[in-house]
Amino acid sequence: MTEAERGKHIRSRLKAHYDYIKSLGYEVIGVFLQGSQNYNLDIYEKDYMSDVDTKCLVVPKLADLIKGSNMVSIKYDFEDEQIDVKDIRVMMEMWKKQNQSYLEILFTKYKIITPKYKELMNDILKLKNEIVKMNIPQLARCISGMSKEKVVALEHEYPATVEKIRKYGYDPKQLASIIRLSHLIENLFEKNMSFEKAIWYDEDGLRNYMLDIKRGKKTLEEARELALAYDSKTEAIKDIIVDLHGKDKFDDEICAKLQEKVFNLVEFAIIDTILGCMTNEEEL
Repeated sequence: MTEAERGKHIRSRLKAHYDYIKSLGYEVIGVFLQGSQNYNLDIYEKDYMSDVDTKCLVVPKLADLIKGSNMVSIKYDFEDEQIDVKDIRVMMEMWKKQNQSYLEILFTKYKIITPKYKELMNDILKLKNEIVKMNIPQLARCISGMSKEKVVALEHEYPATVEKIRKYGYDPKQLASIIRLSHLIENLFEKNMSFEKAIWYDEDGLRNYMLDIKRGKKTLEEARELALAYDSKTEAIKDIIVDLHGKDKFDDEICAKLQEKVFNLVEFAIIDTILGCMTNEEEL
């Protein structure tokens, strides 16, 4: 698949996700790519095809606010891909918790934003480099915690990974994630790279190594050794950062900026709804 074909494929899948969530009645802010394409680690081969998974931001409807309904946080399986739908206020809390899988959507170049929300969403995206520094030790702890979850999952048979476990004895995708998370924490805290550069694989040798990991080129014993080695390295870097900064070092100023932008977007959505209702009444 050429780079042009790759881009067209990703954009077409994002459009399908966007249309599907709209069809369910949600007020969509935008759909954002998540996962391997954001790291330059996607594969499109006969034996391995990377899914296009997304996170979709939505705003509450006026009726939801009046009823006091719970904020939306739900995942949909769609054509063998996954759409993680979150109320923008829920996503704000995820960003505060510094989970890297949520932070990455701030940096993806593949997204579809509803035109009327574009300016306000861009105001949030402009804060991306500040948001990833909102709680530095928490970011390190999240990366390490996710790595340990992947170690547990390495040989565990989940419905979606049974075939891989039977074929390789482990899930190569979990091993690739463990290694990638170790690279990420090293890039951020030892090499002082920006988040955008820290998640991206542009070195051919390292990228090819990671792609071979995903293809299951390691034996089970090798996979176990690599998983433990890389997870231990991740934990060691995390411990250094926590010793340096403390368990939490929350930046209230960055949080206040983020909250202002998010609440401005929600307020705009509600006012737009009310004005739309008033216009409809006048037409009647």
